[in-house]
Amino acid sequence: MKIIFELNDKKHLLSPEHADEIMALVHKYGTEVYEVKHNWSTKEETHHVYEVTPIELGAGETKYISDALYGMAKLRGRPEK
Repeated sequence: MKIIFELNDKKHLLSPEHADEIMALVHKYGTEVYEVKHNWSTKEETHHVYEVTPIELGAGETKYISDALYGMAKLRGRPEK
């Protein structure tokens, strides 16, 4: 089984152990969030940085790919453009 980790609009595959390491780092150091809000009626953009609570941080969404699907996808390789 592999864990799907999204970064920069790409889905990266990690072992469960490596995904646990990333989540531990996020829980340990990722206590602030940067957010941009758009008010489309006034065309105003505001930028916000704030601390998150442990409840907001939560466990995150975890997506999995089975070993069988991983093997099939690995055989297909990079898609043609």
